[in-house]
Amino acid sequence: MALDYGRRRIGIAISDPTRTIATPGGVIERPRTAKPKNVPRRLLEMVRESDPSTILVGIPFSMDGLAGPMAEEVRIFAEAVKNATGISIVEWDERLTTAQAEREIQTMGLSRGKRREKGRTDEMAAMLMLSAYLRLKDLQQASKEAADEDVALMDTP
Repeated sequence: MALDYGRRRIGIAISDPTRTIATPGGVIERPRTAKPKNVPRRLLEMVRESDPSTILVGIPFSMDGLAGPMAEEVRIFAEAVKNATGISIVEWDERLTTAQAEREIQTMGLSRGKRREKGRTDEMAAMLMLSAYLRLKDLQQASKEAADEDVALMDTP
């Protein structure tokens, strides 16, 4: 599961049971007065339903790699999610995911009204982060298997 946290809404993406395909999982609207330490009830329900092993949370770094005030707010939210669910959190650099999500939405051939639906960009950004994370995990697994195979070949007389 991946979360694209925002003060107004949280974009959500989920993976299939084999953890190879990421799909948009919807958007949770947040009241203007919501604090980052308050985890929406609907998000907790979605976590229970999808039973993720990890929750990926996008951290908004600036282009120079520094974490500003919004990144700190996201980290407060991520800690609250971890405390409420007991599921480990992985921080993910979300730089440029919104721009990439907007480009992806443009290529989908949706009507202008559908493209501009509130939250569409947020859930697409979450999906792009989760897709990248799943690809990275797959590459790491393949690399580990190749290294294990090399070791096994070296041990063979």
